[in-house]
Amino acid sequence: MKFVVLKDNLNKSLTIVGRNISNRPQLPILSNIYIKAENNQVTMAVTNLEIGIVFTLNAKIEKEGEITVPGKLLAEFVNNLTAEKIEFNLEGTNLIVKTTTTHASFTTIPTTDFPPFPTLPQTKKTFPFKKIKEAILKTVFAASIDEGRPILTGVKTVLTGTQMVLSATDGYRLSIDKIEVPKQNEDLKVVLPAQALSEVIRIAQEIKAEELEFATIENKNQAVFMFSGVVIYTRLIDGEFPNVEKIIPLTCKTKVTLDKELFAQSVKTASLFARGAANIIKIKIEKNGLRLSANTPQVGEDEDFVEAKVEGEETEIAFNYRFLLDLLTNFPDKELVFETSGALNPGVFKPVANNSSFLHLIMPVRIQG
Repeated sequence: MKFVVLKDNLNKSLTIVGRNISNRPQLPILSNIYIKAENNQVTMAVTNLEIGIVFTLNAKIEKEGEITVPGKLLAEFVNNLTAEKIEFNLEGTNLIVKTTTTHASFTTIPTTDFPPFPTLPQTKKTFPFKKIKEAILKTVFAASIDEGRPILTGVKTVLTGTQMVLSATDGYRLSIDKIEVPKQNEDLKVVLPAQALSEVIRIAQEIKAEELEFATIENKNQAVFMFSGVVIYTRLIDGEFPNVEKIIPLTCKTKVTLDKELFAQSVKTASLFARGAANIIKIKIEKNGLRLSANTPQVGEDEDFVEAKVEGEETEIAFNYRFLLDLLTNFPDKELVFETSGALNPGVFKPVANNSSFLHLIMPVRIQG
């Protein structure tokens, strides 16, 4: 194997695939990058057995071949080079990487040990990236990071006709978004790992993708995303996703309309005094706004008022401030509606616009007094 590639293109590909190289791999080969040179293109791939990423870039191929090399070492080495072009040459069991001034030798592992990727399916669904990105960002943060309940680490994705519904919950909060998409060849119902969806969004933004292709791989329990020379494989999550629709309140006793930025700033201020009190901040809904407070005996206390339009009963409720900040960081509009029916009922957050189908629910924290 021998080829020459532009440093900028190579560095970009190594940056993208390199993020998914395991720091503590189950197998030694999983710390390596797979490199294949053929048909004037170089393919670079990594997998951690949860997510697999394949990146294809143009190169001048003098001799075709394939090998795997230590991934993080190669990425750091290339990043430090200043030359415009880099030559790769496989000599025996060593991969020689050199420029006009630099010469390095990397130990290799044969590609026979590298886990194979499934064949790409012929039937694919195509979506506008911008719309899919917004829906994912509004839901993925609510998924659980606790592997104790694997199903909650995913985002339920249901496509029926032209409507796609994404749902994520960790048992304490829930995010749902419904969007209109072009009609596809068939409907879809899967649970996709939140971590994989976040990586898809990150990479697609980096390479400025405009469309996103998606397919499931029969008999493999896997899904694949494709765009602009990048292919991302991920497993599907088995299990029964909770029936989240039944916990969404149909009515409320109190409705508050307020500015997102003012609310976020108040939550951040109160959070400074909530860290030693299980992250709890209290919200008292008054006639003209919200009074936020937090109290940690060893540190002190804080009280802050946010003006708002309040309809209905005055009441009190308490939340984990981290959940509020996650929501406000990912909330799409400048104003939000907060609905509640009292201290023991979930808080519902949604945009002011009636045509928006985004909804976020946070379970309250039960407090004494």
